[in-house]
Amino acid sequence: MNLWTFWLDTIQGLVNTLSSDVGLGLGLAVIAATLFLRVLLLPISWSVAYRGCIRQKKMMKLQPELQHLKDKYSTKPDVYMRQLTELYRKHGLSFVDGKSLLSGLAQTPLLLGMFQVLRNVGDGVRFLWIPNLLRPDTLLALIAGATTALMIVVNPDIPEPMRLLAIVIPSVIAIVMALKFCSALSLYWIASNCFSAVQTMALHFVVARRLRAGTLKI
Repeated sequence: MNLWTFWLDTIQGLVNTLSSDVGLGLGLAVIAATLFLRVLLLPISWSVAYRGCIRQKKMMKLQPELQHLKDKYSTKPDVYMRQLTELYRKHGLSFVDGKSLLSGLAQTPLLLGMFQVLRNVGDGVRFLWIPNLLRPDTLLALIAGATTALMIVVNPDIPEPMRLLAIVIPSVIAIVMALKFCSALSLYWIASNCFSAVQTMALHFVVARRLRAGTLKI
C-alpha cells in the first residue's frame, strides 16, 4: 500500500466513522471531516496566511516607492530591476516566498484527497433539501459561490481596483464546478470556504492588534 492510497483510505475511514459509527449521516460527516482536517492543518495554513498577510501589507506600504521606481526607470529595465531588488531586500521581501510556497504545497494532499474520496459518494443519500448527494444541486452550488465570495471579501488587503474581479471570478468558477460535480464535494467546498473566512478574519484581527501594540512592524 503506497502513501497516497493510505491517505485516501484514512480520509474515507474518517468520513465513514463520522457518518455511520458516530451517526452524523454522510452530509454532516463530510462537513465535520472537512473542519477536522482543516484544524489539523491549521499550524501550516496559519503560517502561510500570516506570512502572506505581512507581505501584502508591506507591498501596500511600498506602492508609492514602487511606482516611483517604475516611472523613473521605465526606459532602463536593468536599472529598474536592480533598484527593485534592493528595495525588496531593504524591507525583507523576496520576489518569491519559498517558505510559503512549500507550506502551501504541503496542504495539497488534503485538497486532492478530499476530492478523490468525495467525488463518487452519496448515491441515494439525502441531506437537508438535497435528494441525492451524488448529484449536483443548484442551490448548493449558489451557496458554494457565495461562500467563495465571503472568503475573499473578508480580506481587507485586496487592492481596490481588482477587488471586484477577485471576488466575482472565483465565485463564478466555484458555482460552475459545483454544478459539474456531486453535492458531497460542494459541502466540502462550502465548509472549507467558511473555515478559511473565519481564519482570515482572526488573522487580520491578530495582525491589527500587534500593529497597534507595536510588537509588529511593517
